Amino acid sequence: MPNSLNTNALNQYAARFTATVLNEAYRNQAVIKGAELLKLTPVRQVNLGILNRLFDQWKNTALAFRSIYFDFESEDVKTALQSFMNTVSQNIAVKRNDLEPLFIESVKDTITLLYAPESYFEEKLRAMPESTFTADNAQQLIKYTQIHNGIAKALSQRLEDSSSDSVYMTQVIGWLYEIKGNTELLDDITPFVSQFSEILPLDSSELLPATPASSFSSQTTLKNEPKSFFDSAFSEIDPKKPVSIPVAPSVPQRAEPGLAILSEIVSKTNSTERDSLNNRFKVEVPKSSEENRYGNVQVKVENIAGSIPLGQRFMFVNQLFSKNAEHFDKAIYELDLVKSYEEAENLIWHRYASKYAWDVNGEAVQALLAIVKRKFSS
Repeated sequence: MPNSLNTNALNQYAARFTATVLNEAYRNQAVIKGAELLKLTPVRQVNLGILNRLFDQWKNTALAFRSIYFDFESEDVKTALQSFMNTVSQNIAVKRNDLEPLFIESVKDTITLLYAPESYFEEKLRAMPESTFTADNAQQLIKYTQIHNGIAKALSQRLEDSSSDSVYMTQVIGWLYEIKGNTELLDDITPFVSQFSEILPLDSSELLPATPASSFSSQTTLKNEPKSFFDSAFSEIDPKKPVSIPVAPSVPQRAEPGLAILSEIVSKTNSTERDSLNNRFKVEVPKSSEENRYGNVQVKVENIAGSIPLGQRFMFVNQLFSKNAEHFDKAIYELDLVKSYEEAENLIWHRYASKYAWDVNGEAVQALLAIVKRKFSS
């Protein structure tokens, strides 16, 4: 089974599939309710992916209520807040502009899970906010994974067998590489491809860089105890009975002007252009003996964020944080909050280096360490 897919073809298919479904879904209404999200497409994994993203927003909203002035550990407060959040979750109402990006990402995730499960699970593990893998993480992965669910369960079992409450993410990714060859953990992808094709024909030859892998066996189901909408959602649909919805035979040419633009941009993107972009932002890292020194004494900095030159910022974003500026900014913010260099080092090695698979001896990593060290120098 391939480790990667044709990115251009994947982006184009996800955009067209999304536009086709949403054109029909929003034809006579301005918002889509929670129950409708469960039946939005015949592909249940796509629907679950959207719910998973909404669930993350739901959790972030709950955290926003917390304040240093109140006791949120009080049982009365926790009960009331849980009741409130469950009520909110039962009143989902999403406009098209807000749903569309979640939908596109869920389609891309699902197709990646179908054809390249190893890549899908590794990406999900690395995207987890903490550098450790816990039982809660494992259950969340199982709950929102219908296709190749056996892999999620196998990772959960490895954690249970380790007799640890949590393990570093690098260990879990190691488990993933050990079990990836076990075809008994994988599902036959044929019915899922057919479900996609009910909306828009899915041609694997356009997505796969090489000959498609053979189909696999084993089917799993999800069992959950309903509490909030996000829990009860999983009991609403029988995964063995795909849901069909009427859709327009094609995407109206004038209904989605952005789709044509997106397709044109995507089709022009190739590996050569990406390499050129990387080269454009590649900068020479000043030697530690040449910058920010007064005589032979290295100058201490008050904060890390303000001491990173623009050229180095581009380098760090592109080489260390998968070209994601938001991830870079969040990491620097967290590093500025710690109280000692030892704590900063621990954060770097156990969270960022493992999450983004850094070359720990690489020039960019050493440059970042040098800047961090200057903040804590005496």
